[in-house]
Amino acid sequence: MKLVCSIAALFLLLVTLPGGLSMGKGTSDLALLLPDIIEGWKVTREDARYSRDTLYDYIDGGAELYLSYGFKRVINRTYVKANQPDMVVDIFDMATSQNAYGVFSHSMETVETTFGQGSQSSEGLVLFWKGPYYISIMAHPETAESKKTLIDLAKKIDGAIAEEGPLPALLNLLPQRGLARESIRSFHHHAWLNSHYFVADQNILNIDDTTDALLAKYGEGKKRSFLLLIQYRDDKAAHSAYDKFVKQYLPELSQKKSVQIEDGTWTACHVAGSLLIAVFNAPGKDGAVHLIGEVEKRLGGNCQKLHEKKEKI
Repeated sequence: MKLVCSIAALFLLLVTLPGGLSMGKGTSDLALLLPDIIEGWKVTREDARYSRDTLYDYIDGGAELYLSYGFKRVINRTYVKANQPDMVVDIFDMATSQNAYGVFSHSMETVETTFGQGSQSSEGLVLFWKGPYYISIMAHPETAESKKTLIDLAKKIDGAIAEEGPLPALLNLLPQRGLARESIRSFHHHAWLNSHYFVADQNILNIDDTTDALLAKYGEGKKRSFLLLIQYRDDKAAHSAYDKFVKQYLPELSQKKSVQIEDGTWTACHVAGSLLIAVFNAPGKDGAVHLIGEVEKRLGGNCQKLHEKKEKI
């Protein structure tokens, strides 16, 4: 018995040692991140577990979001206490911290770091991400007791996840002045670009699993500009996407740095190596060109910047 426990302890130590790739971090059993009981809330039924092949059985109609971010598995646990709302926890293993951030960013409305590497809370709900995990905890309708316990449970899960992970490297290229930080969206599928700023029905920017993309808003109110960054696998892929975008979206961009469209706003697009930079909805020509220039300054010709690690945003 002691030998078995020692082997298990050694295994847990090995999988949580620093220095490995984000893909290799994490626990072999997601249940190890969850307490058996919390403030009198108990587990009364077996946890539900889903993989890429079975996720539609759990969240049919919403599985596409997680699958497009590299989803591996999820554990669903319900805690029950008499005269209190059930507390439902989902821990999604997204394979990498960058993917976990991406899922979290998809519906981010505030920038908080109360739990994990980024979190947001509302009545009866806590969402956060840490390392390769995206966590959702719900208890409706909220009571004073469930509110406190929900926070305590989030803290326990946060503490059980041994390590943080790197953010998407493209975040290093976002100019900070005027940035609406809660607006940042990270994705690998063109459908999520269209859900935040519609470009075209077709994937005219060639966004797929081999690309990293960011969308962020700058400015305030209706005068907000949208900055889009897409990192392609190589220069050739970036230029191919640029040519396709210009031809199908705004041919005038082949001759001008910035073009005014029918609604009076300005659009600009440029390629720097394997990076495509586009600005939409800019209130003025100079503003669109300036924003692209600020990105290029941060890029500075040093590709290593795309691999610098940050812990929080």
